[in-house]
Amino acid sequence: MSATFPTDVHVVLGGFSEERGSAVMRSEMEIGVPKQRRMASDVLVSVRATLQFKDSDHATAFETWFDTQIGSGADWFNWAHPRTGVQVQARIVGGQLGALTSVHGTWRAGRQRCRRDVTFEYLNSTY
Repeated sequence: MSATFPTDVHVVLGGFSEERGSAVMRSEMEIGVPKQRRMASDVLVSVRATLQFKDSDHATAFETWFDTQIGSGADWFNWAHPRTGVQVQARIVGGQLGALTSVHGTWRAGRQRCRRDVTFEYLNSTY
């Protein structure tokens, strides 16, 4: 059974970008127009995002989910795409989590919102 991304972890829109791979092979010609042809039925889509946590404990709970439910980032999981709302099977690129940083620039005792950059990837069918 596939894990599901925690619904209480929010994607900050200011840190969001999406890049779609190509399903086309392009061959330059010595003379004339380059040739192109479809080479795949699926493309890999990369989504760079900033995750926001309500406090340090919330960030720690996410790290526990990351380590125990998706094999420290190696496994696929169900994720609601933040732009489309569609459920996709995603994974975290290279199992890499960005640095955990304070939203306000300094750590304070008690409730301190924090953020972490991450890149997700998923396959998108082109048919």
